[in-house]
Amino acid sequence: MADDNILSAFKFFSGLTPKTLDAIAAKCEILKFERDQVIFHFEDRAEHLYGLVEGEVDLVLIFMDKILKTEIEYEKALHARMVDKEKQIIVDTVTPGKVFGWASLVGPAKRTVTAACTQSSRVFAVPAADLKAMMDADHSLGYLLMSKMCDIISKRLKNRTDRLVETWVEAFDIGEI
Repeated sequence: MADDNILSAFKFFSGLTPKTLDAIAAKCEILKFERDQVIFHFEDRAEHLYGLVEGEVDLVLIFMDKILKTEIEYEKALHARMVDKEKQIIVDTVTPGKVFGWASLVGPAKRTVTAACTQSSRVFAVPAADLKAMMDADHSLGYLLMSKMCDIISKRLKNRTDRLVETWVEAFDIGEI
């Protein structure tokens, strides 16, 4: 029964018939993660679509920044060199009832961010290949889910752009861009 189906709590799956919800749920696996555990890393193969059942997950853009590192002894610089330092920007936070991992359904199937749990979390994972096969077999289902996926991608990209602009403004100490 769809009311007992864990997917019925997700707006992403609203509008689907109970039979379709049950078919998708049959492909899902429930996974548990502890706080600070990573669900997937940037550029990993994207093979699953995820949905957050409980907890919280940050979607993080990780990049390398060059900084000047100096070794000082007795107020005199002995060595100065450029080193890479890993930096992070949280581009979005996933809350219960939201899906993430859209790269598994579109594009080159590589992760565009790292997904890290900020709390103990439970997620469902549905194999993207299975979901794509269902969408290929039922074009109405494919259209409905891809329309919702486009909304998610649009919001996430806007969030990402907003966060990057905030970071640039702060990094370059300018009033606005």
